[in-house]
Amino acid sequence: MKKYKNLLLALFVALASGCSDMLDIKPTSFISDEAIWEDKVLIDKFVANTYGSMLCGFNRCTAGFGQNWSMSWAGNMDSATDDFASVSDSPIYTQLNKDAITAQSCPFVSEIWIQEYLVIRKCNTIIERVAGVDDKVLTAKEKLRIDAEARFLRAFCYFDLGRTFGKAPLILKAQNLEEDLLVAPSSFAEIVEFVKDECDLYADNLPLTYPEEEAGHATKGAFLALKSRALLYLASPLNSEDDARKWDDAAVAAQAVMDLHVYELYKMGETPYRSMEFDKTAANKEVIFERRFSFPEAPHNIHMMWSLDAEDAGSWNGLYPTQNLVDAYETIDGKLIDDPTNTMYDAQDPYSNRDARFYQSIIYNGSTWETYLMSMVTNTVDPSKNGSCKPRLGKARCGYGPKKFIEELDPSTNIYGGYAQSNNWPYFRYAEVLLNYAEAKNESLSVPDESVYNAVNEVRARSNQPNLPTGLSKEEMRKRIKNERRVELLLEEHRFYDLRRWKDGNVLAEPIMGMNIYNNNITLKYEISKVEDRVFTGEHYYLPIPLSEQEKNPLLKE
Repeated sequence: MKKYKNLLLALFVALASGCSDMLDIKPTSFISDEAIWEDKVLIDKFVANTYGSMLCGFNRCTAGFGQNWSMSWAGNMDSATDDFASVSDSPIYTQLNKDAITAQSCPFVSEIWIQEYLVIRKCNTIIERVAGVDDKVLTAKEKLRIDAEARFLRAFCYFDLGRTFGKAPLILKAQNLEEDLLVAPSSFAEIVEFVKDECDLYADNLPLTYPEEEAGHATKGAFLALKSRALLYLASPLNSEDDARKWDDAAVAAQAVMDLHVYELYKMGETPYRSMEFDKTAANKEVIFERRFSFPEAPHNIHMMWSLDAEDAGSWNGLYPTQNLVDAYETIDGKLIDDPTNTMYDAQDPYSNRDARFYQSIIYNGSTWETYLMSMVTNTVDPSKNGSCKPRLGKARCGYGPKKFIEELDPSTNIYGGYAQSNNWPYFRYAEVLLNYAEAKNESLSVPDESVYNAVNEVRARSNQPNLPTGLSKEEMRKRIKNERRVELLLEEHRFYDLRRWKDGNVLAEPIMGMNIYNNNITLKYEISKVEDRVFTGEHYYLPIPLSEQEKNPLLKE
C-alpha cells in the first residue's frame, strides 16, 4: 500500500512542482512521504492541491471524454430545485427531481461523498504532519496557519456532508490499514458542534487577509462564516424545533463576521451584482472564501455546459431557468408580482420594471446576449407544436437561459480559447452573512427589529431595490427573507439546501412552469405553461448515503 502511496506522491510532485534552478531540482522518482514535509515548496504544493480538490458548483461532476457527460450538463445542486429544469437524461432530472433517488442509483450524489472524504484525508495528513516540520522549513507561525487552514477545509467538508446526508463519520486522523476503518456516523448536530468547536479553537490562527499573491487561502472570516452557516442550519426546522436560543446563537455568529469590518458588498460599475462574479482582485471585498480558477492552468467549462448561445454557436445549455424563478423577482417598487396592489407588473409585458438582478442573471426574450438579440418566440415550451425547445441540449426549454456566472464570449476570438472560463466560485460572500443574520435574528424575536430590516435592506440597496415596508410581522419578514435569498444567492447552491432545512418540501413538489411566446406579426402573446411535474414525498430531505459506502462500512446502513 505504501509503495503505491509513494508512487502517487511522486506523480503529484512531478506534475505540480518546479524550480528556477535546474541544478537544485530534487529527484522525484523516489520521493517519500517524509520528503514532502522537509521542503516548503512541496508543502505549499500539497496544501494547494488540497484546495484544488474541493467540490464547487462549477465542478461537482465535470465529466471528460468517455465519461458520463449527462452528469455535467446540470452539475449544480440548484438544478434540483424549482429554480431550474435540467436536461432530460441528467440524473438530476431522472432521480432527484422525481424523488426516485436510491442509495445505489445516483453517481452525482456518490461524487459528493467520495470527493469530500478525499479532501478530508488530505487535511488529516496536513494536520498530523505540519506540526513536526523542522523550524528551518516553516516558522512556528506558518505551521499554525497551515494547520488552521486544513482544519477549516476539513470542517467545511464535514458540514457539506452533514447538510447533504444528515450524518457522516467524523474521522479526525489519517488512517492506515492497521486501524479500525469502521467508524460510526455522527449526527448533523454533532457535526455542527464539531465545526463550531474547531472555529472557536483555531480561527484566530488565520489572518484576516492575505497579500494578492496568496489570495484564495482560508481566512479567519471564512472560518467564522462557516460557523454562521452551520449554526443557521442547526436552528432550522429540519434539525430543531422552534428554539429561540439556537436562532440567537446563529445571529451572534453572523454578527461576528460583520464585526470584523473586513467585508462589504461589491458596488463597482453599473451592474455590480454581475460584475462581482468576475472581479478577482482585492477590490472585491464581498468574497469571503472562493474556489479559484485560472487560465490556462485550471479553467472551468460552465459556458459550454450551461450557456444558451446565440446563433447555435455550440454550447449545450443543460440548465434552464424556470418561470417559477422568474416570478420571484420583484418589480422596481419592491413588490412581489403576486401582490394584489402591484400596478407595475404586466403579464403581457412581463420583463419590464423588474429587479436589476433579473436582468443580470437571466436571458429572456428581447434581451441581448453575446451581441445578439435573443428571440424566444418559437413556442418555447410546448414541443408538440414545433419541437424547437424539447428537453434536450442547446435549447431554452422553459423560455429562458442562464446568465449569472457565464461570460459573454466569442469562442472564435476570446482569450481563453473555446468556452473555458476562469472566474471564481464563491463559497462564502458577505451578502449571505447579512441574510444569515436577518433570518436568524428574525426567528429569535416575536417581531423583526431594526437590525433585521437593516441587514436585508443593505443587500437590496445594491440592486436599487427599495427598503422593505415597515411593520412586517415575523411571518411576513420570513417570506421576504426567503425570497431575498432565492434571488440574491441564485445558482450558489443555497436553494437546494435552504428548501430542505426549512422543510419546504411542498415547493419541490410543485410543477415547473415555463413561458410560451407567440407572435402573430403584430403583437407578442405571453402564456405561462407547464413544463414538467415534480415529485417530493418528504423522504429525501437528506440524501441516501451511497450503497457502495454502506457496503464498506455496515455502520452506515440506513
